Amino acid sequence: MSEPLFPTDNPASEQEQPSVQRKPAYVIIVGNEKGGSGKTTTTMHLIVALLRLGFSVGSMDIDARQKSLSRYIENRRQTIDKEGQALPLPHHIVIQKSPFNLLQEAESDERERFLKGLARIYYSNDFVIIDTPGSDTYLSRLAHSFADTVITPINDSFVDLDVLANVDGQTMQIIRPSIYSEMMWEQKLARAKRDGASIEWIVMRNRLSNIDARNKRHMTTVLNELSRRIGFRVAPGFSERVIFREMFLQGLTVLDIIDAQQTGGGSISLSHIAARQEVRDLLKTLQIPMIDERVAQMRTSQNDKSNSDDEDSAE
Repeated sequence: MSEPLFPTDNPASEQEQPSVQRKPAYVIIVGNEKGGSGKTTTTMHLIVALLRLGFSVGSMDIDARQKSLSRYIENRRQTIDKEGQALPLPHHIVIQKSPFNLLQEAESDERERFLKGLARIYYSNDFVIIDTPGSDTYLSRLAHSFADTVITPINDSFVDLDVLANVDGQTMQIIRPSIYSEMMWEQKLARAKRDGASIEWIVMRNRLSNIDARNKRHMTTVLNELSRRIGFRVAPGFSERVIFREMFLQGLTVLDIIDAQQTGGGSISLSHIAARQEVRDLLKTLQIPMIDERVAQMRTSQNDKSNSDDEDSAE
């Protein structure tokens, strides 16, 4: 018999439980036990992309020390207050680390905190997006086991590849999977045991260089071999762009910038357009049916509007 998702009679409080029971949210974890891989930037752009597609999104920050996603969202709220911009926001919650010192007590407390937090957003949103710390923690492992999809951003270098596997520097042969890869395997088993579901794992190559360097070709070869060996899909991520770093303080994403420039009549740079395409490519790579359907619907609606405008102009 599978373990119940929430160890309570009701998955949410009376105030938080929706009047009409919805199906559970699709849970996406953005995880990597190495810092500086672009997890929070990826998480925020994914959240805003889904919101702008009309989905309801719950977000969770389990990195109690850095709280980078929480600060990103708070900066976004301040931009709304100061500039009056109509920016979509997720239902955001933060899970704090347990104050208990004993390992068993701390893990039991953190499990309860996580499940209660997840219950608040699990049945009232289409998606739940969780940003994780750049280290191995119990909360991070627990969150991974509840994922439908895990996105692991890595910088395009062998230093960052070490989070996935140990590689022989001379032969480029894979010696063994890393601790993070082993953790992913363990959480896949935990998810299957709990409810029989599977976890889709996507490794996202961030900060790709436009130069076809020897190191880049070796990375491609090793990643493709590793994907077959330990079971993940490889996806292109976000290039190294200044605009991704500049937007944090205002809580903005490239999608917000382009929307503001289009509605305000401003010009859009090629860098903005390229960055937006990278976000769109990420959504496509996820291969989540309800996202693909919504994108197709919006594309059809835009084409119909364009055709209607052309007909009006002709008249």
